[in-house]
Amino acid sequence: MRDALKRLLNLLDEIGNEHEELFDSDVRQNIRNAIMEGFVRHRLKYEIPQDFGMFSEDGNTAVRNAISEYVATGNKKADELEIRTFHDRLNVMQDDSVCSVNGNDYEEFLGHSRGEFFDEVGNVIRTQ
Repeated sequence: MRDALKRLLNLLDEIGNEHEELFDSDVRQNIRNAIMEGFVRHRLKYEIPQDFGMFSEDGNTAVRNAISEYVATGNKKADELEIRTFHDRLNVMQDDSVCSVNGNDYEEFLGHSRGEFFDEVGNVIRTQ
């Protein structure tokens, strides 16, 4: 699981080198939403968006490809390892022992969500 997260972080690092808007709060939230739905909540029919709020089609495509790869690889590995619950998947995505080659962890790109703010299937039950 760590390999898939590391690959995602490295891809996002590369994208951020060419597209500074990757670090805008709206873009980060859109990336997080896609990963939360496609991997953490494991919504089987979830379609990754085309637009993440990047300034160019190339930027949006690069982000979409990185997320698509992570969701596909992460779901496959999680199924193999029987990581099925929302909270277990959230912990996998928020593994702070994994950093990109530039030293960025998940929080740099995705922010952080406290597990106790969600019920067992990922519905928000508390905001503060």
